[in-house]
Amino acid sequence: MNKLGSEVSPYLLQHKNNPVHWEPWGPEALERAKKEDKPILVSIGYAACHWCHVMEHESFENEEVASIMNAYFVNIKVDREERPDVDMVYMEALHQMGLNGGWPLNVILMPDQKPFYGGTYFKRANWIQLLHSIHNAFKNNREELAKSADGFADSLSENASFFAHTDLNEVSLVIPAAVNKIKTALDPIFGGINKAPKFPLPSLIQFLYTLPASLSVELGVPVLAQTWLEKMAQGGIYDAVGGGFSRYSVDSEWFCPHFEKMLYDNAQLLSAYTKAYKRERNPLYQEVVFDTIDFLKRELLSPKGLYYSSLDADSEGVEGLFYTWTYEELAALNNEDFLKTYAISKHGNWEEGRNILFKSSPVLNAYFKKEMSQLMDWRKLRVRPGTDTKEILVWNAQLVSAFLEAYQVFGRPEDLSSAIELLNAIEVEFKSGSIWLHQASYAKEPIYAFLDDLSALSLAYIQTYLQLKDSAYLAKAEAILVQIQQDFSHKELALYAYRSKKADYLIAEKVEVMDSVMPSSNSMLCESFLWMGILRNKAEFTLEGREMLSQILDRAIAHPAYFANWLRVYSDWVEHPKALLKYGGGVEGLTEFDWCIDKDQLVFIPYEGMEGYLLCIGDYCFSPVTSLEEVDKQLATLI
Repeated sequence: MNKLGSEVSPYLLQHKNNPVHWEPWGPEALERAKKEDKPILVSIGYAACHWCHVMEHESFENEEVASIMNAYFVNIKVDREERPDVDMVYMEALHQMGLNGGWPLNVILMPDQKPFYGGTYFKRANWIQLLHSIHNAFKNNREELAKSADGFADSLSENASFFAHTDLNEVSLVIPAAVNKIKTALDPIFGGINKAPKFPLPSLIQFLYTLPASLSVELGVPVLAQTWLEKMAQGGIYDAVGGGFSRYSVDSEWFCPHFEKMLYDNAQLLSAYTKAYKRERNPLYQEVVFDTIDFLKRELLSPKGLYYSSLDADSEGVEGLFYTWTYEELAALNNEDFLKTYAISKHGNWEEGRNILFKSSPVLNAYFKKEMSQLMDWRKLRVRPGTDTKEILVWNAQLVSAFLEAYQVFGRPEDLSSAIELLNAIEVEFKSGSIWLHQASYAKEPIYAFLDDLSALSLAYIQTYLQLKDSAYLAKAEAILVQIQQDFSHKELALYAYRSKKADYLIAEKVEVMDSVMPSSNSMLCESFLWMGILRNKAEFTLEGREMLSQILDRAIAHPAYFANWLRVYSDWVEHPKALLKYGGGVEGLTEFDWCIDKDQLVFIPYEGMEGYLLCIGDYCFSPVTSLEEVDKQLATLI
């Protein structure tokens, strides 16, 4: 029988009425596979995944398909956002098989959880044929399948031999070469990586916008970065009516989005556009930040004060129906300038005669405030896309940091309030006794926080401390780092395992290092260690962060676009370190003082128990002084 009815994951609940005898990932299903000696069919997806829905309707709702699956397999449904650790292991297994990854992810395991075959979306006829082939192979060629599964399983766990060690004291300049390598992969016309589909990649954007201004100009970054952010804000990937970004564009021009909207994208893009506005003062970026915040509060804010995970791409069974328009609807606005600005066609500029709003120039949407208000009112009458109501710690923690950054740049008190309110809700909803949880609600057993959850939360606490000067936040950040050292350490690496040692059994323990659509858990942790070293004046934290950098720098140099957060941390703390000014007492006068260097390269750090000022940069600190004028003289020696 189907056992998903008591789950809390909206994705799993979408499948609760399938004739397939789905079970959630857990000891009950895994033990049954061993007892009945059946292969395990693991199908992984998430609530906003369009092709997951397609495969469900074509195959998992079909009685013939279900009868085959139920007869030959133990069938397990996994929400990748609820169990990213399971997804991480079997996505890597798919790559080891030489296949491209994606969702839905369908992997076939031996009864001991070791994988021997996998794929993504299958049409019904192909799926049926595959199921019969797998059954026959398991029945008649068991020994060969087991040998293959053993080989894949052995290749999944990282060890020290996979990571070169780089002496940070001896390495030559890394950032210019890395940026030049990244530039060769960027689209000079529409921005972003020069291929389709196109993902926003916020970590890469933030890396480019945190380079020292003079170096950025020298390397020719500003034009490329500005093109990237302007074209995304003009494109269909950005919701001109309601704010917020879709997950990716299916084409190379940011025109046609895959219409699902994810919290993790929008939280990170808030930070990216805020950083860009701080440097360029482009009003288009400000509009994106303010309207995206409005979107998040209007459509993803839960009654608990946390933020939900995502909005579906589909409504009424049609992808993008909620976000697209007929010509007749848009013509009713009676504004020819609007139709021209947003590339509206009488026959539709997209599928089924519908139009995606797509600007050919960086005009502000606010210029058409009346028309946008009318479209919003009409949209309220439509059937909304489904909301994935899971509340995930890492994405909520990232949003805390984004709110704080927006407050620092734009000065709106409501953004600071949003950050503090969300952080308070996190402390209430994601903690069970002394244990941090990955998601706020769960079906049977709590899911322990993963490394990205805790790393992002420690950064949120650190940034809150820097804003509010309340040492209680710093103490909370330090407690999290100590917990990570105890529960996530790796026996061979300075890097940390993705899962706590207290977590349930998997066939491999992964070490997450690549910065893709999300910054890797280890790169966020590295930054936390470096901050805590300077904030607590504890060399052991600083050395920990530097040792992590030393193990990853070789890979980052080879593949800079996919280690962008690592490179940002390396640049900020090693190659182009900011001047860190510790001060006792109040902050008065620090921001108004006429410093001899760019204020973006100077960070003010409250420090209890000291009088006067202590200037540190890189691995060197000047002598303590008692006046800002003396600090400025010390800074002048660096120019």
